Amino acid sequence: MDKASASKGLLLLNKARWFFNSKYYPFALFLFALISHTFSIEILGIVAVMTAACIGLLICDDFKFLIAPFVVSNLMFSEKSVATGKYYEKPYLIAIACGVVGVLILLTIHFILYRKNIKVGDFKKSKLFWGLIIFSIAVFLNGFFNFSEYHHGNIAYASILVFAVTGIIFLFSIGLKKDEGLIEYILYVLYLMSILVTLELFIAFTNQIDIVNGSIDKESIKIGWGMWNNIGGYLAFLLPIHFYFASTIKKWGWAFYLSGIVSFIAIALTLSRSSLLSGGLSLLFCIIVVCFFGVNKKINRIFAICLFGVGIIGIIALWGKISTILGDYLARGLDDNGRFEMYKHGLINFINHPIFGGGFNSAYVTDHIFNIFLPPRYHNTIIQMMGTCGILGLGAYLFHRYQTIRLFLSSKKLSTLFVALCIGTMLLGSMLDNHFFNIYPTFIYSFMLVGVEKSKSIQ
Repeated sequence: MDKASASKGLLLLNKARWFFNSKYYPFALFLFALISHTFSIEILGIVAVMTAACIGLLICDDFKFLIAPFVVSNLMFSEKSVATGKYYEKPYLIAIACGVVGVLILLTIHFILYRKNIKVGDFKKSKLFWGLIIFSIAVFLNGFFNFSEYHHGNIAYASILVFAVTGIIFLFSIGLKKDEGLIEYILYVLYLMSILVTLELFIAFTNQIDIVNGSIDKESIKIGWGMWNNIGGYLAFLLPIHFYFASTIKKWGWAFYLSGIVSFIAIALTLSRSSLLSGGLSLLFCIIVVCFFGVNKKINRIFAICLFGVGIIGIIALWGKISTILGDYLARGLDDNGRFEMYKHGLINFINHPIFGGGFNSAYVTDHIFNIFLPPRYHNTIIQMMGTCGILGLGAYLFHRYQTIRLFLSSKKLSTLFVALCIGTMLLGSMLDNHFFNIYPTFIYSFMLVGVEKSKSIQ
């Protein structure tokens, strides 16, 4: 190869690296996901994500480019495709397995090529290290001693959950460079995710979700990768990110404030009561925070006053239509929807197996919490840990929670405050739902924690 060709090749490589580390790259992936979901051509999205991951592993010297594929990969599957069940058929499962093996091989090659950039010690130095280790051990020991009812799914699900928390934090702690703009990048990717979920929901209202006698049919709120609680949970979880940008971007802050309001409206339209509760409290905190912190305090205070006034007038003037459209909220009210029965079974499980719990696939659960793809869950994080992992699991979870709070308090960045609001919103919703145990929200949770630690280390 002559010198000119080598120079052109290096220039091309540098441009590719720049693209993979730019904000255009996640935006491109989210466009692929939106198109794939809207037109039920998931193969397009899968190929785009897998190709991006494979190329990135070869040319990029850290894991920044992997965040967007992780976030977007679950959001491209439409209700039309999922309902056919084709993605659970053997040919697709084999293809996905081959793709995963290919990525793992390239991951190994990446570690060999860029081993000088990989610092295992960064994970050991993490303020979350011991909490993650103890949490992982406790999760793997779920159902121990309950051998008469032990299920192979106990260890299978434990492996997935541990990877979503400890595995992701470990990989990205050692694979990401310390970068002052990292947390901003992560929040940007997650902002795109919030917009994507909102658009998918609104598109579903045009061609799929049923309106019966003027009211939304809750059972029809499904968009393939998730139903009403999943959609509402994601949107509530990510809601504070809109207001982070509303308080940090001078010129376009107002646009992010408005997108946050639209996101909250989308939460209400999911008819998820737990998401409306957690998202509503989160919205209130965000509105207060942006009035006193950031670069747009004056305009954000004006927005807050206008929002309060318009909201009150709008609700009074349009109450008839609102109460009809969102009639499911009024019909269900404070009905527990079977949750008290779930909690009862979880507590029975804990009483019978107090040290290690009954296991994730315990026989003590009811049909209300049966799911063919995931083990039974109790719609409450504390009872989930007690019933499935016992006092050891609950103690490990609370210790991990203590360490995350300590991490947040040790950072004075505005971004950390909004990440804390995001995670607090998700954890509050998880007291009435399964978000923390639904795996994909946990990936996002882990990325946020890594971003806070990496950005804090260069304060």
